[in-house]
Amino acid sequence: MLLAIAAVILNIFNMDWSNTSSFNGVAIVLLLGILQGCVLESPAQTIVTLILGGHTRKLKKHLEFEHLSLVLNYNLLATNREEIEECMHMMYTAFMGNLAPNVSAVLVSATGDEELKDYELFIRDVYRVMIFDELYKEGLAYAREDYLHVDKYRFLYVWRHFRHIDSVFFIRKYLHKVCDKYSREFMLVHRVSRVLRKCGQYQDLMLLSAGMGRAFTYCDPAFYGNCAREPGKPLFHDSSDVKRVFGRKFDYTLVLDGDTGVPPGTVYDLMRIAAAYPDKGIIQPAITLMCNRCDTMFMHLESMRQSISEPITNALTDLFGQSSYYGKALIKNQIYIDKILHYDGKLIESVPIDVLSHDTFEASLLHPLYAGSVSLLEAPSYNYVTWDIRERRWNRGEILNAMYFWDNLFGKPMRLLQKIVRRKKFTPTKLRTRSHTDFISSYMSHLALRQMCMKPLLLFFILLHVNTSLHQVYLPIVVVMFLIIVFPKFATCNRKNIKSVCSETVASILQFTPEAVVGCVRILLAFHANIVTGVQWIPQRSIEMEFKSKNPFLSAFRHLWGYSVVGIVVGIFLIFFEVDAMFMFLMLVTMVLLPVFTGITSLPAGYIAKYRGRVGVDSDSTPSSKYDKGFVIPPSTSRLNTRERARPFVAWTVPLSYDLSIV
Repeated sequence: MLLAIAAVILNIFNMDWSNTSSFNGVAIVLLLGILQGCVLESPAQTIVTLILGGHTRKLKKHLEFEHLSLVLNYNLLATNREEIEECMHMMYTAFMGNLAPNVSAVLVSATGDEELKDYELFIRDVYRVMIFDELYKEGLAYAREDYLHVDKYRFLYVWRHFRHIDSVFFIRKYLHKVCDKYSREFMLVHRVSRVLRKCGQYQDLMLLSAGMGRAFTYCDPAFYGNCAREPGKPLFHDSSDVKRVFGRKFDYTLVLDGDTGVPPGTVYDLMRIAAAYPDKGIIQPAITLMCNRCDTMFMHLESMRQSISEPITNALTDLFGQSSYYGKALIKNQIYIDKILHYDGKLIESVPIDVLSHDTFEASLLHPLYAGSVSLLEAPSYNYVTWDIRERRWNRGEILNAMYFWDNLFGKPMRLLQKIVRRKKFTPTKLRTRSHTDFISSYMSHLALRQMCMKPLLLFFILLHVNTSLHQVYLPIVVVMFLIIVFPKFATCNRKNIKSVCSETVASILQFTPEAVVGCVRILLAFHANIVTGVQWIPQRSIEMEFKSKNPFLSAFRHLWGYSVVGIVVGIFLIFFEVDAMFMFLMLVTMVLLPVFTGITSLPAGYIAKYRGRVGVDSDSTPSSKYDKGFVIPPSTSRLNTRERARPFVAWTVPLSYDLSIV
């Protein structure tokens, strides 16, 4: 606050009041004060990092954790077969790399298409066969003491429990049962409702595990109108997997997206931390953006950006004692149910039914513990276009959050506008239980919202700057850019990453200079999507496939040509009228070059080659969602009703792009 006030005073002295109108002068001083006040958050975080250190904090770990049960929960709403294959492969690698007696894997599907639902069951059975055969082969190796062919984690948490049993007796009596048991723990359940989207998927899984198989949350039309679901209706379509999960009372749920990778051994580390902190509702691991040499330059830039910012995250979470919730974390089921859903027979329902960024509300109540020493894997955005689509979706979620956090100031006007535009399609919704957050929780929750609001402030400053005289003309914006892009690197730069830091800094200047305009367009589209109904944005996967199959420069121009045209037209206008606006020209030049930047960064960072990973029963896999993987395909005539019919085809692997109808 003091730094922001000091910035306002300096702006007053920097203003040339003799050549500037009072209205423009006051407006630009106020805007600069607000903008610089938001920007000062970044250097403040950098200073905290320099003082506290950006090293990864190691949390307490309890050695005894095998009494705790956990479910690896992947969530999916599939629109095509490729998404199903990708998600199932991720769940398979996560499950096999973290196998233990009390660890299960459940894919909660909200897919509506019946053909795709059948395909999900088909692929689940394929992976069950793979799990059985891999464990059977490994069990034989363990019995003959061929430990080189036994996974080190499964040796510790699966096979060592049979070390006192004779090897021949183990093979005859136990091996088949063990393999069958673990293969059946690879499960798929189909959700009946789509209420709350992903958040509702893992909420219903927790309730099913707790022995509550019928809907009783988010069923009140007085709060949720037409969005409310029918009370007493089953949470999931009946199946053997639903019965297997019902009443299991899992202690923890590791919530994951369809493209999230879980490295081998990660679950064991998280469970040790959970055993040491039993009062924590959410344990948030770090998210590592993974890419290989055949991924795009933009993906490598995003990965560098994430690794460079990690020390700041470590310092802030150490200072505040909590972190944000990223939507992928370890959740303690009973604490979550008691604080978010219902407690002692009373409904709570503290997450709005129509919200997109549910993690903001959950974090404000559960105060996540940051476990930076443990990482989940995720692929970065493919290029600038897919990044922009993701940011637009997040902006829409932040606007929805603001409607509930500031109901009188922002929520009621937005709902009035929705009612006018949507008319009969408007469904009024209310929040049953409003969460009261402290300063730290609010600060951590609204970080993305503050960053979003900086874009229009920066644009207003540039527009007002055209008719404003300053003693030091370029100083304010140079200071802003320095504080945002350059100064945070002081806390993270070292000899090992100096090249990455320099590359990321140059790319950030090219990427974020036009953000004053692009960010405002993104916010307007997000507002439009919240006001009207039926808005459909181009899926990110289709954008990726377009850039892979076509010329990336032509594809970039197809999606971003509007910014180039506007930049050229406005630039000609400024030159014609001889307007002295250096910042405006800088922004317009980067806008014109935005498709070129997107095309260049859509090219592979290493050599250009078609890479297709293959995953068989003997191969290792790297969790990444942005390159093809192979998987096991049995003949289409086999429905995999019995393991014996499917086993001969387990070793047959083909690329995911292979036409399955031919098989």
